Amino acid sequence: MNILRWDMKRYMKSTIAWTVVLILLQLMYAAFYPSMAKETEFITKWMKVMPKAFVKLFGLEDMDFSNIMNYLAMVSSIYVTLVGGVFASLVGVRSVSREENEKTVEFLLSKPVSRFEVVISKFFSSLVHVLIFDALLFSSLFMFANIYSSSPVEVEKFVVFAFSQVFLHFTLMNISFFVGTLRSDGALSLGLGTVLVLYVLNMISKITDKAEFLKYFTPFSYADPSTVIRHGFPEFSGLFFALVNIALLISSIVLFSKKDILV
Repeated sequence: MNILRWDMKRYMKSTIAWTVVLILLQLMYAAFYPSMAKETEFITKWMKVMPKAFVKLFGLEDMDFSNIMNYLAMVSSIYVTLVGGVFASLVGVRSVSREENEKTVEFLLSKPVSRFEVVISKFFSSLVHVLIFDALLFSSLFMFANIYSSSPVEVEKFVVFAFSQVFLHFTLMNISFFVGTLRSDGALSLGLGTVLVLYVLNMISKITDKAEFLKYFTPFSYADPSTVIRHGFPEFSGLFFALVNIALLISSIVLFSKKDILV
């Protein structure tokens, strides 16, 4: 039985639907950019009178909106980082937990496949869905940016930004995948709740210096759009994502292999 192919077919419509919605949002924001670029001087003055907490929250310090990459950094903190993260979380958490909730795990385990094969197939199915989502999302974003920008998009910066978000989405998927193997009952709310808590921790770490230490405990801070576009994607961020994802995958495999599954 090809579990990977079965899972891909099962969830493809959902992935395409999420992708189309996000692409349309991208088109809307990109189409709005030319009018904003004309008011760069006014926006810069407006930012100076805005509360510092608001400016820090969206990484708008010294942002030059005549460059579309800076504009993308601002809007991406919501629709790419958060909404994309929610999608990745849904993909990860449903992969194993849904099989237990719908009692189809009995069918899977009755086949001549090991638990290791089941969980690995589920993991790679989730990974492929996230990669399809991100590939279509960033391809369209690059196209829209070039259409609506008056100057060529900085390809290197865009690629670094895109890969940072892919690593983030992969990590959030992996966290929720682990939650799904940990428990089936309430896995969806726990997985999504974890993602939202991590996002809020990143927001809090930006607002006040006293809470800045919180950024080290949330993957959102390691792939913050405004930081990545202005300063690049540092090596320690890549190391963080690598170590966390390896640990989560190993934990999921071990947990599912030893788990008592009610069928």
